[in-house]
Amino acid sequence: MNIALQDIFYAEDYSSLSFGKHPYLDTKFSTKENQLTLYADKEFSGYTHLAFHFDNNHYDLPIKVVERKYITFSYTPDPEVKQVSVFGNFNFWLRNQLIMRKNDDGAFLITIPFEPGQYEYLFSVDGREILDPSNPDSVPNGLGGYNSPLKVLPTFSGKKPFLTPAAYTSGNSLSLDFQIITNDYEGEILKNDIMALLDNHCLPSSNIKISDGKVSVRIPGKLAESSRKLRLAWTSDVTTSNLAEVILENGLPATNGGKFKWQDAIMYSLLIDRFYNANPSNDDPILNAKLADRVNFRGGDLQGVIQKLDDGYFNELGINTIWVLPFIKNTPNPFYETPPPHRMFSGYHGYWPISGRDVDPHYGTNDDIHTLVTVMHTKNLHLLMDYVSNHVHQEHPYYQQHPEWFGQYKLPDGRKNLRLFDEYRLTTWFESYLPSFDYPNAPEAIDTMVADAIWWLKNYKIDGFRHDAVKHVPHVFWRSLTRKIREEFPDRDVFQIGETFGDHSLIHSYVNNGQLSAQFNFNLYWPARYAFAMDNESFSGLAAEMERVVDIYGQNHLMANLMDSHDQPRYPAYLEHDLDWGDNAQEVGWHRNIQIDDPLTYDKIGMYMTYLMTIPGPPVIYYGDEIGMTGAADPDNRRKMDWTLNPDQKKLKKYISTLTRLRSEHSALRYGDYSTVRADNLVYAYLRSDFNERILVVIFRKNITEEMQIKLPEELDILNLECLNDSPSVEKDNLLKNTFSIKVKPYSGYVFKIVSR
Repeated sequence: MNIALQDIFYAEDYSSLSFGKHPYLDTKFSTKENQLTLYADKEFSGYTHLAFHFDNNHYDLPIKVVERKYITFSYTPDPEVKQVSVFGNFNFWLRNQLIMRKNDDGAFLITIPFEPGQYEYLFSVDGREILDPSNPDSVPNGLGGYNSPLKVLPTFSGKKPFLTPAAYTSGNSLSLDFQIITNDYEGEILKNDIMALLDNHCLPSSNIKISDGKVSVRIPGKLAESSRKLRLAWTSDVTTSNLAEVILENGLPATNGGKFKWQDAIMYSLLIDRFYNANPSNDDPILNAKLADRVNFRGGDLQGVIQKLDDGYFNELGINTIWVLPFIKNTPNPFYETPPPHRMFSGYHGYWPISGRDVDPHYGTNDDIHTLVTVMHTKNLHLLMDYVSNHVHQEHPYYQQHPEWFGQYKLPDGRKNLRLFDEYRLTTWFESYLPSFDYPNAPEAIDTMVADAIWWLKNYKIDGFRHDAVKHVPHVFWRSLTRKIREEFPDRDVFQIGETFGDHSLIHSYVNNGQLSAQFNFNLYWPARYAFAMDNESFSGLAAEMERVVDIYGQNHLMANLMDSHDQPRYPAYLEHDLDWGDNAQEVGWHRNIQIDDPLTYDKIGMYMTYLMTIPGPPVIYYGDEIGMTGAADPDNRRKMDWTLNPDQKKLKKYISTLTRLRSEHSALRYGDYSTVRADNLVYAYLRSDFNERILVVIFRKNITEEMQIKLPEELDILNLECLNDSPSVEKDNLLKNTFSIKVKPYSGYVFKIVSR
């Protein structure tokens, strides 16, 4: 495994860096490449730490070595075929990378190592993509088709020891007690097998105590006050615990009222042109009979966003961060889409830039951005600018003056380099008029685009970026941008979140100290939408993916969660059965009149939103989610915002405001750990716990009123459940410990605070 040093920690010069020896890890460090290479013992898996020295200081780098299982794929063709390959979200969907070998009986085979988790794949048979005939299951791929699923289980099949906050005391030292729950491990848990990292320094085992099913960590008071995070994990030769994390603030576990952290973010995503029109004088739709109204400029502007800020709309909704889709100047001209059916489109969405530093006149002026930021900061809101670094429009001066900065549209084999998203991931063009940068061969382009991003941060005080098409931009660009941000703004916490569709290894490769803060959590988004929309689908798959996300990105990760986005069909369209999972949702949106007809759909949206506002990672409300707007894929999912609400929409909006308030008021929902309590065909229940409180979330997905049971871990000392968003009947079982009966309504979600003795 190769790791760029900047992705571990930022420094102007790494020449004083040296790494210590490790019993299970071999290291190689290249001063020329500023790169660390790690080799793990095949017999070892679990948490460990690697010691290193830098500028005469000692540090410890936490590392998790993940076990791998070998899976064999088999395909027997009928009739004879020449080549078969397997591809999926484990190899970036590259069709010709994993070629299967033909054995003597005619079957094609390949064996591949996998980390435990859930995957999706297809076979390519002489260039034809098919499902695995031997796999009876299939899952929608979000693009109008289906994939074959694969679930890889870990060697240890039981419940791993889970370290969850119990209590803390403070004074001369901070003592943190963790309760061990859901434990099927039969061996003894020894403190020498526990890794306790305070920031990046290992605490000695003398600071750790194990007794009565608890792990206690003692931190001297002054050391706690100067530290930001504790990480705690246990590893044996059989299994590991979770990696528990505690954010520290002023020497105590973080709670409400402290300095804003990006874990506190509740985001709202809006497309300026479709949100609100407050200045008709800048309305300038394209006059072309071949351009459909739904893909023309519709009048929304920056003054409209400012007016809604002044009206208190976002504060009332409980939003503290707004992601504004691109507002840089776009071409005013329409263009035909290159692939069939060759419809005409405009740049109303903001993703066809022809400038690096000018606001599109359809939206307003650069002064409007100044006003927007000032008003937002006055109201304690943060602005994320949507930054497009993958491509420009062909009318952009950068392309006109420097065509050598961009990838070739015509490939050597005669094909067009158009939407070859996997094969030519870093140079493919989204459209024939949207040239894609070739950054590895154009360092001047990197410098120019980084300079533009810094210019916006410096002159307009924006708080961060949402980055478009991240996987189509090489790592060298993101490292250059982040390094420059660190150099220019060492005291600003500039948030950077990216958009990548792919497997966790690809997505995670961009999320680290040297590149992006986070990405959107699409690998959780797909199973969540499917599970919540399908009454016969078990929540177990979603729960497993949730646990995997936390395991990969950490308990306090910043991977943002969604119900809808400007690139995907709106969730209510599936609830109303206006869309099927196998539909071409983009094409369907041009022909079907998709509306909400069933009032129960609003309850189902509220159920999903209960989940969205209570899981790890910042939630994102796509404009209109709060009132149940529906639609197919782009452009049908980008309708004008509806400001005239019916009673069901008003009720939903009020309920979502309740949920955002709960997330803001309860630190466990922002900083707490996650553990699944129940996940089946009816119920999805989970705990969120920090050192301030313990929260239980219960989702019920069925169209009946029912009394259901929830059994909480017996190790916890629970007196009662206090519902924070409703008033269901709750009874504690007198015979079964920590078992509660809850009377639930159809398609409902409940947030309980656990009352301890």
